[in-house]
Amino acid sequence: MKKKHLLDLTTDQIKEEVAGLGQSPYRAAQIAQWVYKKKSDKISEFSNLPEAFRKELDEKYTPRVLKLKGRRESKIDGTVRYDFETADGYVVPCVFLPSNDRNSVCVSSQAGCPIGCTFCASGKAGFKRNLTRGEILEQIITAEALSGNRITGVLFMGMGEPFLNYDNVLGAVRSITGFKELGLGRKHVTISTVGLVPEIRKFADEMTGVRLALSLHAPDDATRARLIGEAIRYSVKEILEAGLYYSRKNNSRLTIEYLLAAGVNDTPQAAQKLARILQKSLHGPDEFQVNLIPFNSTERSKWKTPKEEDINRFRNYLVENKILAMVRQPKGADITAACGQLGV
Repeated sequence: MKKKHLLDLTTDQIKEEVAGLGQSPYRAAQIAQWVYKKKSDKISEFSNLPEAFRKELDEKYTPRVLKLKGRRESKIDGTVRYDFETADGYVVPCVFLPSNDRNSVCVSSQAGCPIGCTFCASGKAGFKRNLTRGEILEQIITAEALSGNRITGVLFMGMGEPFLNYDNVLGAVRSITGFKELGLGRKHVTISTVGLVPEIRKFADEMTGVRLALSLHAPDDATRARLIGEAIRYSVKEILEAGLYYSRKNNSRLTIEYLLAAGVNDTPQAAQKLARILQKSLHGPDEFQVNLIPFNSTERSKWKTPKEEDINRFRNYLVENKILAMVRQPKGADITAACGQLGV
């Protein structure tokens, strides 16, 4: 019999399972505390449960389903890439990002990715399946245990498009921010999407309050098609409008991610176009920032990293036009853990 993954269950679902086993309701709260607060990986450690009940649980449930397949640590910035293997043999990456004041983890939402962005190795690895909410949560909990550092931020920027795994990602977000579960602050959770307009608007109405990052990468539809491909057919204007709908409804800052590829979207003309469309879309109270991401090279991509002078010129133009913009420094590039490299 295949065991159920305890992290696939919300605290309310654990109550239902406990009732089905003929146990008192308060046992569910005890189990949830071991799973989500104490983050125990062994049912035998649930010491405030009767031994007979622990054995029964152990026969039917498991706190962990992922196996550590590989670990690589950057000699440059301390970033750690963990590769986890699922029970059915797929490998998914998770990246631990340490800093002075907080420790974030970048999680995958799918094994592989169906989008096929031309600059990203994940799409070239091929799509396998969606990860369950438990597999997503387990990446966070295990990265915390392996690193020995408390995780204070979660980024859905790993392998996969989160909104193509909508229900499991939403369930994971609820547990990440839920007071009785992992309990992280909503503003410390960010979901990055390549621009699925209906799902962005639907997610806005869920009122999770987490932050949204739009992987825009282009100031016009023709340039975006070169970079993203044909899988996402929504226009730059439609994607921006959906992102701002989310930001305004959830009172949350919107991040616009813009990958810079040499000679493709890093020109002065591209900077002017981007500034123009942002200025037309944004209203006075809107909180937003543009993260400029210099392309991180992989063996599978034809694009090149821009020169530093071109990166700075692009940023400076946006800033001069009163657009908050910053260059995001690559983390873990020497261990293929940076943006666009996770499929390697």
